[in-house]
Amino acid sequence: MCLEERQLLVPVEVQITSGRLVCPLSHQSLLIDGEALRTPDGAHVYPYRDGVPILLPEAQMENYLAEESGKMAREYAREYAAADAAVSDRRAFLTRPLVALRRRARYLAAEDYRSAACRTAFEAAIGAQPEEALCVAVGGGPTHLHPKLVNLNIAPFANVHVVGDAYQLPYANDAVDAVHCEAVLEHLELPDVAVAEMFRVLRPGGQLYAATPFLQPFHAYPNHFQNFTEVGHRRLFERAGFAIVDSGGCVGPTYAVSALVYRYIVNYVRVPLLRELLAGAAGAGALLLRPLDRRINRREDAHQVASTVFTHAVKR
Repeated sequence: MCLEERQLLVPVEVQITSGRLVCPLSHQSLLIDGEALRTPDGAHVYPYRDGVPILLPEAQMENYLAEESGKMAREYAREYAAADAAVSDRRAFLTRPLVALRRRARYLAAEDYRSAACRTAFEAAIGAQPEEALCVAVGGGPTHLHPKLVNLNIAPFANVHVVGDAYQLPYANDAVDAVHCEAVLEHLELPDVAVAEMFRVLRPGGQLYAATPFLQPFHAYPNHFQNFTEVGHRRLFERAGFAIVDSGGCVGPTYAVSALVYRYIVNYVRVPLLRELLAGAAGAGALLLRPLDRRINRREDAHQVASTVFTHAVKR
């Protein structure tokens, strides 16, 4: 994953002028008026800052970000700043070997060896869409996972193209070709409401790819309300009216167990030196053992101890 900016295949301005990006409250079309967006009747006006529509009231945005002591904003800023510094470092000849080593270490730590089934589902739902397709990543950012994805999030973080609320998506009915939603539903207190919105904005035959934690520790971005089993995740989308194409384990059991062990050590071992030694050993062990998930994820029961589960669905 790259944190550097990518040009959208369906620019935000095109989404607005085509009537697909709309007022989240009235679903009226939006008119560009300098540094603002307004509905034709003038009832609703939104900021339009540096090409990013802010379709969420400032007070509501601040309330979301304040949950769990504002951890989300700090983490997003830290992740992007670290990547930006690495890009700057690459310009210095003497630091290139160190930067390359650091990037390799970050890659190994981030590699999750997710299942072939979930990779196939992602490619079918998102990757196979034509370039003119409108694909929205609900909760996307600060990474830009795929050039076809328009990142929608609750604040104008790096690589966020539209600021909006998953409970009131700022898109017209049947306006979106595909929806991507990864590591988001656990942070929503009312996931059924958000999934119903995804169903509403997708065109008939539109594709959805979602991946959500099953066995993961608490992590607040901005809060953490629930995790999902494979069947619970699938039923969530079935209740909204989706037809399920495939579902199962995504990130596997070895990743799940190693992450839980590491969090246990960091949270509950109180002797600092012992904690550092055990955490280092657990981290090294995880890097060595995680490749086992390449084999384990082929099993039909891999979802029973999975770190995350996925669902590939289509709007009937």
